[in-house]
Amino acid sequence: MNKEKIMKLTLQIEEALKHLKFELGYEAESSNKRVKARKSKKEKLNLETPIRNLLQEGFFSDWKTDKDVVKKLKQQVLNPKRASVSNVLRRFAAPQKGLLERQGEGTKKNLWRYRAKLIKK
Repeated sequence: MNKEKIMKLTLQIEEALKHLKFELGYEAESSNKRVKARKSKKEKLNLETPIRNLLQEGFFSDWKTDKDVVKKLKQQVLNPKRASVSNVLRRFAAPQKGLLERQGEGTKKNLWRYRAKLIKK
């Protein structure tokens, strides 16, 4: 091959790489750094309202674990993460809110259990 053919093929390869980078979401390389296009942030699911509704419906009249709450919310066509549900339940059981009472150790064998706080008169 002569030098002109090599240069022509090199330019074609560079153009193809630019096209692939554009298709994959990379911006044009200005300083030889690859910059990925920003991913769209997933809209967060507010779990306080559905869990508060469960509380008002009497779901927490007896002891429930976070797994029970996740199952119930999945029946309502919500798909929450267990950690998110646990965070909301922990906040509801905090002395500031005082909506739930919590029992257990938080271990695999002895999970936290929650029930509606009984109002003392």
